[in-house]
Parts: sequence; C-alpha cells; structure tokens
Amino acid sequence: PRHARRANDARPRRPRRLTTMLCAISGTVPDEPVVAKTSGHLFEKRLIIKALESSERNPITDEPLRKEDLLDVKSTHTTTLPRPPDATSVPGMLRLLQNEWDAVMLEQFYLKQKLDTTRKEL
Repeated sequence: PRHARRANDARPRRPRRLTTMLCAISGTVPDEPVVAKTSGHLFEKRLIIKALESSERNPITDEPLRKEDLLDVKSTHTTTLPRPPDATSVPGMLRLLQNEWDAVMLEQFYLKQKLDTTRKEL
C-alpha cells in the first residue's frame, strides 16, 4: 500500500505512550488501586475506604457506593516511582514537609472559618 512504512525509511518512530492511571481523589498513582464498578473511577484503596466510612457515596459522582462495589486492580509487575528531585536531600525534604504543613494549616483555617459561618447561620 501507499502508506506502508519502508524498511529503509529513516524517519524515527514515535515512542508508544504509556498510560498512567491516577487516583480520582488524590491525583497520584495508587499503591493499591481499586475500581468502582458503578462509575469506573480508579481510587487508592485506603482513601476510598476512608471516604466510604463517613458516607457511602462516591466522592466524585455522589452516587451510592459500597465497599463491595470496589474491584482490586491486578498488575503483573510492580513499579517503584522515583523520588522527586526535591526529595533527594535533607534541605529538599524539609522544604517539602514545610509546604505540606503549610497546606494542612491553611486547610484547617478554611475549615474552621466554614464551621464558624455555618454555626452563625444555624
């Protein structure tokens, strides 16, 4: 055919793109992935179990979801993710921990603010 690749064609082939599955809650690659049968969303098992303990609803779609509706994702091999360049030194790790602490404190501040507003409304 006209579009067939010739053996002596010097054009480089594009590398195949690997698809990375990310947790719908955290946005990271899950260590122990599970899929919700009802929605098809991928979750980190410990995060979705914790979310289902407070409410038996899918945190993404707000549809009913039970622990029995989660399917374990089987993998033929395990992948160890490399550390980010910032986490390879003590000062880098301290900076990451400080950023995480700041984010937690900021979230706590907003939650307290929302609680106070809700209390005033009631």
